[in-house]
Amino acid sequence: MSFRKLVIAAIACCGWMIVSPVAVVFAQQGVCVVDVAEVFKNHAGFNQQIENLKQQAEQFKFELQRQGEQLQARGDHLKDFQIGSPEFKQLESELAQASASLEVERRAKTREFVQFEAQLHFDTYVQVTQLISQLCEQRGYRCALRYDSLSTDANNPESIMQRVNEYVIFHQPQIDITAEIIKSLNASVPQTGNAPLSTQDR
Repeated sequence: MSFRKLVIAAIACCGWMIVSPVAVVFAQQGVCVVDVAEVFKNHAGFNQQIENLKQQAEQFKFELQRQGEQLQARGDHLKDFQIGSPEFKQLESELAQASASLEVERRAKTREFVQFEAQLHFDTYVQVTQLISQLCEQRGYRCALRYDSLSTDANNPESIMQRVNEYVIFHQPQIDITAEIIKSLNASVPQTGNAPLSTQDR
C-alpha cells in the first residue's frame, strides 16, 4: 500500500484526527497579524473618551461625597432633639430617606458608567476590526490573526498561560499590520482631551 493510501486509511479510522484551522491558514499565502491590545492602547480617540469617562466618574464621586457630608451635618442635629420626640423621628426619617435615595443614585450611576465603558470598548472593537478587514481586502490578505506583542513575565502565571495559549508562535515583521492600523485610526482624531463620547446617543 502506498504512503498516500496509508494516510487516507489512518484518517478514516480515526475520525477525531482533524487538521488545525490555524495550521491550514498558515500553510496558505496572504496571512497578516495584528496586536489588538496594542491598537487599543494607542488609539487616541478611544483613550480620549476613556479619560473623559474617568473625569465624569470622578466628578460624580465628589458630588456623592458632598451630599454625604451634607447628610452627616444634618444628622448632627439629631442630638438637638430628645430621642423619640416627633422632631427627632421626623429628622431621622428624612435622613434615612435621603440616604437611601443617594445610594440608589450611586448604584444607578455606577451601572451607567460600567455599561457605557463596555459599549465604548465594543464600538471601538467594531471600528478596529472593520479597518482591519478593509486593509486585508486592499492588500489581498486572506486572514488576519490576533497576537500579543508583549514580552512574557516569567513571574506572572497569567502572562505565562497567555503566551502558552497563543496561536501565533512565529511571524515575520513584514506581515504585522498593527502600526498601520494605529496610524490610520489616529489620522483623523483631534488631539484634545475633550472629545465627545460617541456612544452617548446610542
